[in-house]
Formats: sequence, C-alpha cells, structure tokens
Amino acid sequence: MKIKSIHVSNYRAFLNHNDEEKDRYRIELPEGENLLIYGENGSGKSSLYRALKDVFLSGRTLGHTFSKNLFFRQENVSDPPCVHMQLDDGQDIFFSSDEDLTNTTSSQLIKEAGILSGFISYRDLLKLHFRDNDDAPDFVSFFLGKNGLFSHLEIPAPKKPSNKISVGELWQKILEKKDDTDIDDYNINLDSIFESLQQKANLLLARFHRECNICIKYNDCRIEDGILINPEISFDISFFDTNISKHHDFLNEARLTSMAISVYLAHLLNLPPSSIRILFLDDIFIGLDMSNRLPLIDILLADNLGDGTSFKDFQVFLTTYDREWFGVAKSYLRKGWKHIEFYVDNHAQQPDRPFIRNSDSYKERARFHFIHCDYPASANYLRKEFERILRSVLPGNLLYPGVEKGGIDNGSIILARNRFDMVQNDDVWSFRVKEPQDGQLINPLKFANLQSLINQFQSLVNQYNIPFPFLDELGAVKNRLLNPLSHDDFTSSVFKRELMTAFAILEEIEKINSKIILPIDGVESIQLYCMIDNGASQCCCYRFEALDNIRYFQYENFRMLFNARCRSLYKVTEYGKIEVMQFEYGTLRKLCDSVIFDCGKDRKSDENFIYDCVFTEEGVKLSDLI
Repeated sequence: MKIKSIHVSNYRAFLNHNDEEKDRYRIELPEGENLLIYGENGSGKSSLYRALKDVFLSGRTLGHTFSKNLFFRQENVSDPPCVHMQLDDGQDIFFSSDEDLTNTTSSQLIKEAGILSGFISYRDLLKLHFRDNDDAPDFVSFFLGKNGLFSHLEIPAPKKPSNKISVGELWQKILEKKDDTDIDDYNINLDSIFESLQQKANLLLARFHRECNICIKYNDCRIEDGILINPEISFDISFFDTNISKHHDFLNEARLTSMAISVYLAHLLNLPPSSIRILFLDDIFIGLDMSNRLPLIDILLADNLGDGTSFKDFQVFLTTYDREWFGVAKSYLRKGWKHIEFYVDNHAQQPDRPFIRNSDSYKERARFHFIHCDYPASANYLRKEFERILRSVLPGNLLYPGVEKGGIDNGSIILARNRFDMVQNDDVWSFRVKEPQDGQLINPLKFANLQSLINQFQSLVNQYNIPFPFLDELGAVKNRLLNPLSHDDFTSSVFKRELMTAFAILEEIEKINSKIILPIDGVESIQLYCMIDNGASQCCCYRFEALDNIRYFQYENFRMLFNARCRSLYKVTEYGKIEVMQFEYGTLRKLCDSVIFDCGKDRKSDENFIYDCVFTEEGVKLSDLI
C-alpha cells in the first residue's frame, strides 16, 4: 500500500493565509510514486519530513502534539490545521489540531506503520558516531531506550509465551519483577537481533566501503547481588582487517555516515513485513561525497541486495539542499519516481513560507508552452533539451571539438574546477590556472554549442552507418532551434510544424542508449584480456590495455562499442610461453581483428567476439557491463 496524496495546511512552515490557498501545499503521487525533493534551506523540506513522521507517531501515541504554524490565525480560514494523506486503497488519514478530525489513533494500519516505518535525518545519523567531550555514544539508549530503535520491536522468539511483547515492554517487566526467565528471553532475543543487524549492515556497508566492517557487541543484562545490571552495547570497527580503537577519530565523515546509514537501513530490512512501509531520508547526503552518494542510490534501486531483501516494497522520500546532486539523482531515479522542488516564497507575503513546484524537464516545459501556443518559449526549452540529450549521447572526444568562430554567442563554456586555484577576499574571487603536472597539458576551456553538437551527431551517424531516420530533418530544424526568435510570425502553422518535427526528432534520440561501460577515471589504462583457440589446439590468453573510456551505443537493433584506443601487451599459451606484443591500435575492434589474425583465422572479429570474449581484469565480460 502506498501514499497517493499528501495535503499539509498550517502545520509548521506550511502557512495558508485564507481559504483561497487551501490547496497550496498538495503533493500528488497518483501511482504511489517515490519522491525526490530539492529544497533551499528554510524552504520546508524538514517540515514535510516532520509532518509525515508525526502522522505515523500519532498513531501509536495518544495526544501526540500537532505543531501549528506560528502565524496561523483560525479566523482567516475555514478548516483547522491538518496533515491529510490519502492511500491508494481509498483510505483518508487525518492528523489535525482538532482531535475530533484526527483518525490516526483508530487506524491499525497507521499504528503498525508507525513502528515499522523509517524516518531518518542527518541528525539521527550523528547519534551513532558523534562524540561529545570524547564520550562514547549511548548505544543502549539509542537501541533500547524508551524511543530507541528496537523499543517498539516485538520479541521474536520468547520461551515464555507472555513475553511476546515489545522490547521496551519486556524491559519494563524486568525492572518490576527481575525474573530470570524474562531476563533470559530478553538477552537471547536481543543477541539474535543484533547478530542479524550486524550481518545485514555489513552487507550494505560493502556497497560503500569494502575495507570497513562492523562488529556489534551485546553484553547481557543480569542480576548481581539482587541488583539489575543494565546491558552494554559497543561497536568495534575494523579497517582492512585491522581493529580501530577510536574509529570516530580515524575514519572520515563519509565512512562514518555510510556506516550509520547501513545500520539504519539494515534495521528496516530486518523488520517484519507490513501493509505500508515508508522510508524518508531527510538531507542525509550532507556527510557523503559523490562517490558515496551513488552507492546509496544503488541500494535503494537494487532488486536484490545479496540476501533476497530490497527496498522495492518501500515508498521512498529523499530530500536534498544540493542542487547539483539533485540533478544527478534525477537521472538515476526515473521510473517510479516523481521530482519536486521547494523554494522560499518571500515575494509577496511575510513571513517566509514554502513554494512547491514540479521539477519538470526541459522537454516537459517545452511541451507545456507548445500546448499553450507560446512557440518561442517552447523552442527555447527544446534547444536546452537538445543540448542536454546530445551531450549525454556523444562520446567525450566529440563533445569539445574546440572553440569555433562566432560560437560563443550560442554556446556554453565549461570550466573544470580541478584546473583552477581560487583566491577569495571581501570584494572578488580570483582564479588562476594551475601549472601543468606530469607533463600533461591543461585545457581549462571546453566548448560545445548546439551547432557543434548537432554537427557531431550527424557525423557520428554517417561514420558508423547508424540507421537514424531523422538526420535530414535534424539539419533542417537546426537554425530554428539555434535562433527561435528569428521567425516573423510566431503563430504561423509553419513554425508550429517545425516544432512538432523537433519533438519527433527528440523522441527518436531518446531511444538511444549511450553509456560508458568501462571508464578510465584517474588511471592511465585498464587491463583487459581475451581467451581464444589459436587453431593449433592451444588456448591463448591475450592481455591488453584500454587507453580510453569504452562506451556502448544502442539504437533500436543497432549496437556498437565506440572507438577506444588500445595497446596490446603480451600473449600466454596454455604451456606458459609468453610472447610480448607491444602494438597500439586505434580501436578495440582493430585489436580484436589482430588477435583473430594472430590465431591463423582468415576473418575479422565479429560482434559477439568483442562482447563475449573480452574480459576485465576481474573476469567480467564486456556484454555483462552493458
């Protein structure tokens, strides 16, 4: 079961001044989509997080406080402040300042989901590794306290039937009676819970950092001289199989954050199934760099995390204040996801309050303006979308062919940040190009305007005989897209037809799958090998290096690997004889042709040979990387 609609009114940041603004804060998820949210600081992201969290908390806690907006005035609106959710089975869930309107406490579904749902913020992550005055985090309170991670979790396998209660309830029972059987039930089950948590947390952590490992130690509670001794919990962290005594001082923030995320997510995966499962991650990317953000996306999208579990049954909400990361995440989170943006609306009303809009793509905005007959605006967004999609399709060596005369008027300049030193004072930012290192030339200016992108795409199609049907039409609309305001009649049927053709071309380009399957990133080359029978009943292993990114390109039934420079190293026969073969080849296909020829075969390498007989150093064939 999923949430299909969220409506917030006069809760925390969500201020409605009057009845005309009643639906100002409504988020529609008609198919129960997951939700990715970008928001400026102070735009209301965390208020939405708290709104949904409070709905579920109120289901298990009578009298849970509703946080009305500070500037709310009931005399200005007809309805009381509320958070209203509609589920895909038609249920309406209300949490309101009016207790007669609130129905969360009577909903068994919300009570169950309140225990099993995951609301995680960056501040929650700090509880697992932040130290105040060098004191260790209080793991007992974190896991077993009144509102701890395990406090509402039911004891899974008690020996005593009456102990089929929550962890928190059993602990209260132990405090009152100090019964040995109760204590045994508590210790045995908690030890099992922590063992399962540790196993799954390490499974997830390996997707971030394979060199790190978590060991969670649970020391039993017990009775000594009639006094109840509390349990003890500690984390032992190993790094490259070496135990770290003070891991919070040794590990960087990204590793500490990814460990905390792994523990939280492992706990959620260990919970019993329920009708509705929510995972809301509020700004948890703060402590992660890009290399650690993508593994988290991979975890959320995986069909199988390695033990048969996944987050496919969860409805996931992600928020971020990082605009650049939001753009990256959108490209990964497409199917089954909706994207919206939060901004601070301080234009006409005081105090500040959220402004929410759908995060449309350039194509969607172009379509909107086309439908409303605003053809110049449609053409403008079409131009942006063509630039975006052609940059994603073309290989890097074609993207930046050099600055063309007159191109600056219509192009974009891309400055590589790692090529510059920056000096800042109160008045200006100064940039200085870094000195070349290791004999490499630095080219800080890279240029690729739409004219150049279209020309390069046309050349690519012709060079490789790609069966793209709209090549002539693309050339015909090129000038219109480059200068959409040149037409003297924006409402003419001619201009409309040109835009319709541009949409058709765009949809055809969207069918192209162009991606780097083997990146050369920060290294000079990547070693590959292939195994082949040389025709003399000997199996030879040819080893070589890829010097460029290997990019896969597919359009309809046409597929290919773009030219990638390669260098052969040596071959080894099955008898151990080594023959050095130091040759450079302009393409991967030419290298494979030479391998076939060296084996005495009078033919060139076919497509299947390149995809299925060339392996990475780890033994993965190229076809498995697609």
